[in-house]
Order: sequence, then C-alpha cells, then structure tokens
Amino acid sequence: MLRLLIFMALSYPALAQEPVSALPYSSVYEQRRSEQLIARGLLHMEAKDFWAAEKTFLDAVQVAKVNYGLRAPQQRAALGHLIEALLAQQKWQLAGHQLSYFEWLNDEIYLRDFYDYLRGTKQLSELLYRASADAYNSNSTRYLILAKNLSWRAISAIEATLGETDPELVPWLYDVVLAHYYQVSLIKRRSLLREVTAQGDSTAYNGWTLAKSESLRISYRIGRDLLRRIQLILSISEDSPTEASAIAVLYQADWELLFGHETAAVTLYSEASRQLSAIGVPTDRLDKLFGRPRVLPEPILYTGVNALEAALAEGPIQFRAWTPNYPGAQLPSAQVAHADGPQLGSVLVEFTLLPTPPIALMDNRRIIKLGFGLRNVDVLELTPQDSALDDEVRYQMSLLQLRPPLKNGMPVEMDRLQLRYHFAPQQALPNSRES
Repeated sequence: MLRLLIFMALSYPALAQEPVSALPYSSVYEQRRSEQLIARGLLHMEAKDFWAAEKTFLDAVQVAKVNYGLRAPQQRAALGHLIEALLAQQKWQLAGHQLSYFEWLNDEIYLRDFYDYLRGTKQLSELLYRASADAYNSNSTRYLILAKNLSWRAISAIEATLGETDPELVPWLYDVVLAHYYQVSLIKRRSLLREVTAQGDSTAYNGWTLAKSESLRISYRIGRDLLRRIQLILSISEDSPTEASAIAVLYQADWELLFGHETAAVTLYSEASRQLSAIGVPTDRLDKLFGRPRVLPEPILYTGVNALEAALAEGPIQFRAWTPNYPGAQLPSAQVAHADGPQLGSVLVEFTLLPTPPIALMDNRRIIKLGFGLRNVDVLELTPQDSALDDEVRYQMSLLQLRPPLKNGMPVEMDRLQLRYHFAPQQALPNSRES
C-alpha cells in the first residue's frame, strides 16, 4: 500500500512553480487557468516535451488547490497528467511521491463522496498499471502489487458500504483476477527463463521452480475463487441473472484453460453452452459466439450475450501486446497504454488451432504454453519488413493462449485462422544486423 510523504508531496508543486505567465490573467490562480494549463500541458506531452509538461501540470495542480482547497477532487485531472509526465521522464521517485499524494487525496474524498472515491481509485489504479508496464523501470513489479492491493481496498469499501453481493463488486473482483494473471505472466519473461535454465546446480534449480510453482497455485486458486464469487453475485442480480451467470461460467472455463486444466475447462465450456441454450439462446447464435477463438484472458468482463457478440469483430483476431513486462498479455485499455513509447508495427499470422494439449511446460529454454496448441504458424505480413523478426513473431505467438473454437460446448480444430499481432511499445525487437 502506498504511503504518503505529505511534506514532499505538498511542497513539491509550490517549489517547482512556473514563472509568472505572460497570458492576460488578472490572477495566476483564476479557476479557468487550471483547465487551460492542462490543455497546454497535453500539447507539450504530444510534442514529447515532458519537462515542460511536468512544469505546466504542476502549475495546474497548484491552481486547483488554491481555488478548490487542499482536499478537493478537482486536483485529480492535473495530478494524473503530472504523474504521466514524470513517468515519461523516468523520474520514479517523484512519480512515487505524487502517487502517494493522489492516494491520500482520494482517501479524503472517500469521507465525503463514496462514488467519487471509486472513480478516483480507478484513475489511480490505471496510473499504477501504466507505471508497472514501463520496461525501463527496474521496480515495475511493485506497482503491479500496489494496483492489486488498491483493488482489494475498493472491494472492502464496497462491501462495507453497499454489501457483499452488490453488483458494483464485479469489475473490481475481475481486476484482481487479471492482476493475478499479470503476476503469472512475469514468469514468461526471458530474463527469468534464462535464470532458470542456466542453473547448473540442480538444488538451486529445483528451489526456484518450486517457488514459482507455489506462486502459480496461489494465483490460480485466488482467481478461481473470485470468478466463482462473480458468478454468485451475477446469479442473484436483477438484470438477466441467468444469462450473466452462464457467461461467468465461460470465464471460469477460460481461467482453467490458462492454468493447464484442460479437462475442467472443457467441462465448464460445455456447462456455459448448456445454460445459455436452456434460457433460449439459439444454436446458431451459440455457434457464432463460441465458434470464434479469443485471446485469453479477456480484458473486459462481459455480462450479456449482446455485449459478447459486439466484441467479436470481423476479420483477423486482433491482439495488442501491452508491455514486455507481461509477455502474452494484451493491452487492458487505452488508459494504461504507453503513448510515449515507439510504435513498432504489427504482423499478420495464419495458423491452425488444435484441441490437443502440449505435454511440457518448458522445453529448450522456451515456454510451451498450457492449453490448446497452435500449429502451422505462417507469417503472411510483417511491418516493418525484417527477416530477423520472423523467429521473434513465432516466439511471441507461442506465449499466447486462445479460447478454442467450440461446437456444442466441445473444442474443435480450426484451420487457417488469422491473427493480427501488434507489438508492444518498448518491445526490444531483433534486426537483421543483430542476427
């Protein structure tokens, strides 16, 4: 949990205040100036002038404090942008101070407006995830843990205020599920794989893998239990409880598949299909819903068939990698994307998806993902064109887990599937000269 260094967080903006503006304001603390400073700071961010953006957002925070008060929520807009500018400059310590101040401010808001507190908590969570995804921050994992703990705090607040079965809990519970998946994906990082497979001492090797296996078991159990709780909450809600509950079973099946429990996954996929069929969803509609593979886990928890259908875009499956820190994890939302990172292009891949589980977790220093396997991977398009990227693409594809196509609740083979893979910002890609 974040801890506030109040003196540093409150005095820092005042010390770094910009010189008197040349704009025609009767006072530098006029209310309207805060919004104008934010607009100017965003222009600096767009121009990659992060130092100027930092100074401008600092002024905007100070103006909001003077006009609305030290504990006013109006500070959060400028404060969020200030943290983004600090992260872009890799000023980790200063960003940490401002994140602490943000949490303190949000806790003060909780005493006055519960739902505004939740909105602020979501904004702070997005900032923490963005910090955790920065490949240049050696302490990035700490921000992932802080984001997960923040979600738990929101859950506790909702339980105390609204009750333990209120639907408001559902998105926060799913945020924790996703956080545990991101923790698991850390194991796929190449630096960790090299550490494991290069161990010459079998005792050290076994100790390392046992520790990671225990971490996997803990994350699996927590995610499974939270998804079951989500299903229970949705099953007693007033808004299409049976439909929402059946879709929650689909997410449980996905979770089992992600952790290599293929038999349990198939059973749950069949149960989700059966429940939806029982409430009148036509067979042809079910075939459309379940006949198109999805990269797992879903970044959004859908609770209705219509929403689930709307997410099925025509054409190739789209996968936007989030960060090298979380291999195989797709970008959760635009709010946590690294807009300041280089855009590295994309690749169009064609493959066959087989309902045949691999038999190994790790082979020849490479992750072999758990679940249903990809075969006949063929690179159709590559941007930028570079022969050295071909192997990298195949490696990145091997880290993905897809929900298999289902017919009557059972996985089936699907040939000539296409997937558009968008590389993550900050992804270190090989080039021909290096190879």
